Amino acid sequence: MIRILVGLALLAMSAMGAPLRAGSFDCSVVFDEFDSLMNKEFLVRPGSYTRVVEGKLSRDDYISGQKGNLLLTPNREDMGVAIIQTNTGKWGKFLFTWGGRGDALGNPLLILRDVTLFGDVENGDRPKITREIRVSTGGRVDIDTGLAGEGVEADIWFHNIDGKTMLIEAVNGASLSFPMETLCR
Repeated sequence: MIRILVGLALLAMSAMGAPLRAGSFDCSVVFDEFDSLMNKEFLVRPGSYTRVVEGKLSRDDYISGQKGNLLLTPNREDMGVAIIQTNTGKWGKFLFTWGGRGDALGNPLLILRDVTLFGDVENGDRPKITREIRVSTGGRVDIDTGLAGEGVEADIWFHNIDGKTMLIEAVNGASLSFPMETLCR
């Protein structure tokens, strides 16, 4: 009953234009927003808490819009953050970067790290964590399994247009949201 009332209150606040909070937390002790602040309410409706880019993001847009805006530990500060709803309806989050050592032809890779996928956020299912997924140029990946795949099960497509212009895009009914500002305002 309390969960329903809280949900209705958040919905009413959102409709009235009141800012929502991703939960109660003390930003003075937050070392990494990816680990600390992205709770289930944020994962389901990130655009209600902060400015986001939906659907796809280019490397240039990451550099000019997201890079350096989120509180991340030093070993993660050059990585992007994405929120995903897979095409099977599971919610999650991951860190990403373009580059690495590249594939056999020297093309950059899309590297996904700390892919955390929740089966059913509302029921508190235990998360599935995949430490790293490497995606080759033009490749697609199914986040549910962590495997490359070109079929309808793929959730993400990595476009490498010319080695400089690169995009990460949701496909096959999946959705991506890229938070562009900190939750600790």
